[in-house]
Parts: sequence; structure tokens; C-alpha cells
Amino acid sequence: MFSFKRFKIFEVFGIPVYLDWSTIIIALMFLHGGDILLALGMTVLLLLSIVLHELGHSLTARIFGCNTRDITLSVIGGCASLERMPYKAYQELLTAAAGPCVSFILGLAMVIGSMFMPERSMLTIAIYIAGQINFTLGLFNLLPGFPMDGGRIFRSAARFFMSRSKATYYAMVVGRVAAVLLVVLPLLGITSIWIIPIGGSSFLRLLIAYMIWTEGYREYRASLMEESFRGWTQDDFDARVSPPPYER
Repeated sequence: MFSFKRFKIFEVFGIPVYLDWSTIIIALMFLHGGDILLALGMTVLLLLSIVLHELGHSLTARIFGCNTRDITLSVIGGCASLERMPYKAYQELLTAAAGPCVSFILGLAMVIGSMFMPERSMLTIAIYIAGQINFTLGLFNLLPGFPMDGGRIFRSAARFFMSRSKATYYAMVVGRVAAVLLVVLPLLGITSIWIIPIGGSSFLRLLIAYMIWTEGYREYRASLMEESFRGWTQDDFDARVSPPPYER
């Protein structure tokens, strides 16, 4: 994961939330209109939306006995560091789908709420735009770029028909195809696939594509190790992992 210097900003439901210094780039992106207050407001609303998105994952995983170490906000979004992923396929599917569902609910609530607020006020504009961004965030996360939410949904669905490691392999392959398309399609002038946006900052797209490419492979290797360890007895583990006895 991309991580620069981070610091804790608050704790919610016992989960510490950290802010990465790279989030400064988000504020700079909103500054293109020249309104500093609007840019700061949009940045705060976006970061709070990402926290709620990640809490959707974290609290759903907690239902299945999986705790979250922390949530980190960075320029490429949020990352909830679970101690472990729910092992059963339906549990992983619900955990992965919870984040986009939260984003869609937030987006709908913000857009509808802005209709009942004073027109042309800075707060109304910020909330309306934040609502649209939440819709975009939810849709973008549904891309099958494992280990993004859509990729995890793909893997959990595939696990109903095959082993976890094999499902992870196919999710990694599909994710790498998505990573390549994420970079190539905007260069060809295609900024969306159906209704899912893939345009935006070239820098962010490259970071996300790189994350998908590398993290997907890392999770595939982890699934292979997990599968090989599953079924070992403690004696098997000690025999294969422990160093050989010292001989004179």
C-alpha cells in the first residue's frame, strides 16, 4: 500500500483512524476552482465519506468475528486493515459489498438533502457535489480490480464453485486486466465503462492500477500459503517450519 507519514485523527467504534499526508493532494485537486473554503469543505466531506465507507467494511467484518486494526485515509482512498478476512464466501461477499452500499446511501442522502437547503449557498453546493462523489466512489469500487471491493465480490462469488486459492487466482487475473484498462482506456478517450467512471487524474489512476497489480498478486500468494497450512497438524508445522536441531 502507498503510505507516507500518517497521524491519528480520531477513533470510532474502537477503530483508530489515521490520516496520510498524501491527502493534501485531494485538497489541491479541489482548489482548481480557486475557492479555498469550498475546497476545504469538499475535502472534509470526502474524507468523512471514505471513513464511513471503510466502517461499512469494518463493522460488517466484526459481525463475523474479524476485527479491524485501523483505517488509513490516503490519496488513493481508504484502507481498513482487517486482522483477517472473513473466511466463508458469503461473509466475504457481504463485507466487500458493505462499503459501496454505504457510499450509495450517503450519495442519495446528500443529493436529496441538498434539495431542501438554501439554493446557491456554499454548503448546499458542497453537499450536492459530495453526494455525486459518493455515487462515483461506490461505482468505481465495483470495478473488478482485486483487491478492490468489486474484485473481492468477484472472488467471493467464484468461491461458491472452486477453492479459495483458485478463486483468488482468477480474481487476480481479472484485476490485472482491469488495471491495464484503467490506464489504457482514458488514453483512447474512453472515460467510462457503461456507467462506471474510469477517468480523472492520470496520476491517481496509475497509483490505483499499480496497487491492483501488486496487491492482487500478494493476496494470491497469501491464499496459497493459507491453503497449504490448512490441514497441517502442529507436529507438521513444527517439522516444516522449525529450524533443524543443532548437531555437533
